[in-house]
Amino acid sequence: MTTLERTLAKALTEIVITLDHSEDGAIAPEATMQLLEPVITLLQDLPEQDRQALADMINQFAQQETDPERQLTAWETPQTMGLLT
Repeated sequence: MTTLERTLAKALTEIVITLDHSEDGAIAPEATMQLLEPVITLLQDLPEQDRQALADMINQFAQQETDPERQLTAWETPQTMGLLT
C-alpha cells in the first residue's frame, strides 16, 4: 500500500473512533450515520481484494492502539464499515 492509502485508512479509522467515543449528545447517532453511510457505500463498492486490504490496515492500526476502548473500536471498524463479507 502507498503512503497515501495508509494515511487515508488511518484517517478513516480515527474518524470512526472519534465519532464512536464522542460524548453523549455531542454528536447524535443519526448524524453519525448520515456521515458514515455514504462512506460505507463507497467502500462496499470496492473489489473484495481492496476491502480486505483496507480491513487489514485498520487491524494493524488496532494492534498499535494503546487505549483499550479505542483499540476495540478500531477492531470493530472493518465490520462497521462493511469491509468484511
